[in-house]
Amino acid sequence: MKRYTIPTIFFVIGLILQYTIYFSWVSFTLLTVSCLLLTLFLYSLDFQKPNQNTETSHLLNQKNPSDPSKEPDVVFDTETSLPVEASNKEPKPKDILWKKDPVLLARESIHSEERLLFCETVKEFPFPFITEKLTSIQYVYYDGKDFKEYYWQKAGMMVETDDNPIEWEEYEEGRIKELLPAISFDKRRLYIPLTMNAHLFGFLCFSTKESWNESEIQSFWEKSTIISEKIMTKKEYVKVTKHPVSKLFNVSHFYGMAKSAFESQEKVTLILFKFIDTNFQTEIAIGLNLLGKQNAVLGLGLYQLENNLYASIISNDKLDDFSEFFKQFIEELDSLGYPSEVALGYSNQSIPGIKFDVWIKAAYQSLEESILYHAA
Repeated sequence: MKRYTIPTIFFVIGLILQYTIYFSWVSFTLLTVSCLLLTLFLYSLDFQKPNQNTETSHLLNQKNPSDPSKEPDVVFDTETSLPVEASNKEPKPKDILWKKDPVLLARESIHSEERLLFCETVKEFPFPFITEKLTSIQYVYYDGKDFKEYYWQKAGMMVETDDNPIEWEEYEEGRIKELLPAISFDKRRLYIPLTMNAHLFGFLCFSTKESWNESEIQSFWEKSTIISEKIMTKKEYVKVTKHPVSKLFNVSHFYGMAKSAFESQEKVTLILFKFIDTNFQTEIAIGLNLLGKQNAVLGLGLYQLENNLYASIISNDKLDDFSEFFKQFIEELDSLGYPSEVALGYSNQSIPGIKFDVWIKAAYQSLEESILYHAA
């Protein structure tokens, strides 16, 4: 049915009703006018339809142009935001950085430095199985209060044991604390102390299905000194490279690493941190070092240059990641009740022709400007 038959039918039905029921010139006039208006409305729809078809075909031609020379110019609308693609996926929440209280985390970290040194050395230099009688070895660390097992070895397999407590007799413990070896009452376990400068830091427990003899003690004791020597070497390296309190890299190690990075032509940025009016500055710096390395945004770690001045050498590829991390780091500190104000200075090594001393001085100058900004 065509559009214009609708007002015609409507007019005919109205006219029939007029003559059948009651005819009035007023009602006839209203009927005529209403039918005419309906006709005009339908006519206007038909009038617009060709324009819409033209626009649609024009858009299709733009998407699939037959002639590349007739493509329209691209116009960027800077006033309207880009459309956001609809997605049913929920935005992935950021992982919480501070899973522990910042002060508690820092103090646990300092306390665990010696234990980590022990674990790393044991894993790197495990005791050799020098006899077929030997079935397994326990590696136990002593922190001055408690003995805890950290590794268990069977032949070439080394298993981390999650700080297991030690079960032994009082006699065996007493002998070890006196820095002497001990054989258990059932002769199945041999305990050899690990010492450094006449101080006990752990022991090795050798197990067998047969029995140990006093004559075997000396060979095990001699070979166990290898672990003690390796740990002592690592402790000396730590003394040279790390701050005695915070255990962060010290200032001398910083200049050595900064010089190496600069001469290698790596694209790195030197960033200086200075905490302003912040409680527990050392603990927060230790937390920054731990969490920054865990999130792989802090390079080798944090350097302590002065009491409350720290530095880091960050790859330029990681600068955006570091920026996001540091923002979250400070926000979470504030939410945990440790409001922190930090002045930042930086210097980019990728500036053409820059010299090493200028690179360092530029970072300090940038830091001073940041401190003045915070003071204002």
